[in-house]
Amino acid sequence: MPEDIMTLRDIAACLELTEERARELADSGILPAIKIGNDWEVRRSDFEAWLPGHTSNIPETGQRFLILKTLIARPLSELTERRAQPDLHHRFIRALGPAALAHSSLDLKPLDIDLLAPLPQKVRVYIYNLTRPPGGRPLGEHKVQLIVPGQQRGVRASFDNSGGRIVLLLGYAAEEDVFVLWDAGLYSDFAWSRNVQVKSETIIAATAGRLATQARQLRPSNGLTSTETVLAVKPRLLREAITRRMQLTRERLIRD
Repeated sequence: MPEDIMTLRDIAACLELTEERARELADSGILPAIKIGNDWEVRRSDFEAWLPGHTSNIPETGQRFLILKTLIARPLSELTERRAQPDLHHRFIRALGPAALAHSSLDLKPLDIDLLAPLPQKVRVYIYNLTRPPGGRPLGEHKVQLIVPGQQRGVRASFDNSGGRIVLLLGYAAEEDVFVLWDAGLYSDFAWSRNVQVKSETIIAATAGRLATQARQLRPSNGLTSTETVLAVKPRLLREAITRRMQLTRERLIRD
């Protein structure tokens, strides 16, 4: 008789999580899951053996908590600190300092900014909250989910570079106070809520106060394999990171 298998939907229901959060648990290696194609499965016997050592219920509320290695319990919903979009824009502008000459409303996404040379003079900024797998692990991945204004579920979209503006694609890790910059030109015609990753060790390297880099192999929509260099910095190095981002993008265009 085949062993009872649980899907991520089953896991999410048991842990009172969203299915997306259950997937993050599987992707990060916290769940005893087996990857089948693009999905995950968990043997019920493995899950039942795993459950007591990783979760606990608060008697008064019944809310389930994930137990961290530090023996501090935190609600799963609080494992990643998120900032409202206007605050993300404000932090970006503040990090630029006097290099930001003018900008559009902080309440609207994307954010158009006119910058002081030698930075690119006209940019359009798409900045997202970086989330991380639960568990407080130093390794693994952070990610952003690409959704642009007006994009609907199931509909593909692209960044808007009209008006001669250069698109900057960023993530912000609030708990570490780190900005991450990807090569926006490699992310055209993307699906709704596409994940874009950066290694958590790259974030950690940036917290040491230097410009951290990470090479990623990916295949854009044109089908050609490209090597992307991801940058991560604390706010004081943001201007340097933007300059480096432009240089790397130019080099990629020449190379490709």
